[in-house]
Amino acid sequence: MEAPEETHRKARFVVVLPLSPLVAGDEFTVAQWPLHVTLVEPFATELDAEVLCGALAVVAREPGRRPISVAVGDDAMFGPRRDILVSLVRDGGEIAALRGRAIAQLRAAGVDLVRPRPDFRPHVTAKRHGRVLRGDRLELGTLALVRLRPPETSHHGRILGSWPLGAPPTV
Repeated sequence: MEAPEETHRKARFVVVLPLSPLVAGDEFTVAQWPLHVTLVEPFATELDAEVLCGALAVVAREPGRRPISVAVGDDAMFGPRRDILVSLVRDGGEIAALRGRAIAQLRAAGVDLVRPRPDFRPHVTAKRHGRVLRGDRLELGTLALVRLRPPETSHHGRILGSWPLGAPPTV
């Protein structure tokens, strides 16, 4: 007799460039999200987190990869109702290039990124606990994978992997 097919539930993830380094295992509520630039918008997959972490570690450790320096630009309003305050960030194209590599690696690993935003605009969302201001200079030195709404709770995020940009590969 065959075993019944297991039904896998898709987990949701997001890839970010945090303003302060994050460590695997860190957790936070929606209200306490650390300030960050979203690199790959939320996606759902049945793939194991180890597969995703492996793909993103490759991107973070590519030869020539280094932290990205950005300047904070104008404020804008995002969201369906244009009621979410963000600060746009400007760089020399490094964020878009890193985004392209991360998307390519995730797809190569088997993630179905249905439709990455063609109008991607790097930004930092203002939060009650902090924000960035026009003219600020930021160094984005870490790539992180966040599991959204882990099974134990519906309103938390958990860091599953975090890699310094440009760190040498571990053996």
